[in-house]
Amino acid sequence: MSESLAAEVAAYGIHVTLIEPVMFPTGLAAASPQARQDPAYAHARQALYAGAGAGGFTPGDPAATAEALFALAETPEPPMRVLFGTGGLEALRTEYSGRLAGLEQWDHVARLAQGNPSGS
Repeated sequence: MSESLAAEVAAYGIHVTLIEPVMFPTGLAAASPQARQDPAYAHARQALYAGAGAGGFTPGDPAATAEALFALAETPEPPMRVLFGTGGLEALRTEYSGRLAGLEQWDHVARLAQGNPSGS
């Protein structure tokens, strides 16, 4: 949605930046009525937070984001996307390299789905 909005308003000199926070202790989840932790998913929660603080995700300071927001607002050509926090870039590198490897492995199926548009 942010990319579509950015394309729509670019002609008016309006920039859109999608801020992707890595890990910030805001208390939002705890305040949600749906925040009940189902024991059946304890293994998933443990895996998600296993790397926190150990070279993985270190929770950021929500109050410190103001400086970063102002820096973006004052930039003449802000990025389409920016990560807030640390550890996210490394995680994305791993995620996207895995996605690319999977897409390359199954490229023959993607090409099969194309059919034979040239008729030869």
